[in-house]
Amino acid sequence: MLETKSIIDYLNHAKKWGIVPNFWLTEEYLTAPPSSELQTRTDGKRIWIEEEELLIFPPLPISEQDVKMTGFPPKKIWSDFENYSVGEVEKFLDWEYQYDSDEFSSMKGGKWESFRKNSRKWPFKSRDRGWEYTRKAPSKKEITRLLITWLDSRPAEETIQDDGSMLWFLFHGKNRGFLYSKNELIGINVWDSNEPYLMYRYCMTKPEEPFLNEFMRVLFYRHHPGVIVIDGGCLDNPGLERFKDKLNPIKKRAVYSRFTN
Repeated sequence: MLETKSIIDYLNHAKKWGIVPNFWLTEEYLTAPPSSELQTRTDGKRIWIEEEELLIFPPLPISEQDVKMTGFPPKKIWSDFENYSVGEVEKFLDWEYQYDSDEFSSMKGGKWESFRKNSRKWPFKSRDRGWEYTRKAPSKKEITRLLITWLDSRPAEETIQDDGSMLWFLFHGKNRGFLYSKNELIGINVWDSNEPYLMYRYCMTKPEEPFLNEFMRVLFYRHHPGVIVIDGGCLDNPGLERFKDKLNPIKKRAVYSRFTN
């Protein structure tokens, strides 16, 4: 007989088994209103998070004797974990990146040449613009103005994936950094966490400001020294993959969807 549990129960079991979280395994992401359709279930031997017939992550054992999964109905698992997976690979889902925040303090060496140079262009050209980076939240009107400008700059055929979560985090996220220039909001960093990791969720910048995206990322990493940051994938965007590769990840992991049988 199945029982309904809470998202927190699944997160607690993940910590119990030492699961290295993927980009989506955080309390804030999984309990935000856009995730309201998610259900956490247990059969007494395993615990999992599902949405209709889809398992979001691998089912986790409740106890040592339940580690080997048997008798579980065949289901698709949307995303696996770095150090725990079950079932057979169905298809490649996306890349997942890990970065060492301390490496952004010096950015020494040839591998950093391109990003180091680009990340310095915006602040060099904007020395007289009185920019400020702060955690103090702006008005919803200011965020909306930047969001509309950013959306208008995207290709008409581009699909914004997970747009509900993006909007919720931009307007309500617990961890946001805001960049102002002459009192105008021109950049937003958004992140959350599954200790000891940080998850870098979104970087939104004013499109008319070249190299501001690079500078915003440096601001984020330098404000969070001594941590490993997990960044999301490339969303089938080769340009985004090239950009994230230039940030010199300490790990670039292939994430797969799987079948439980």
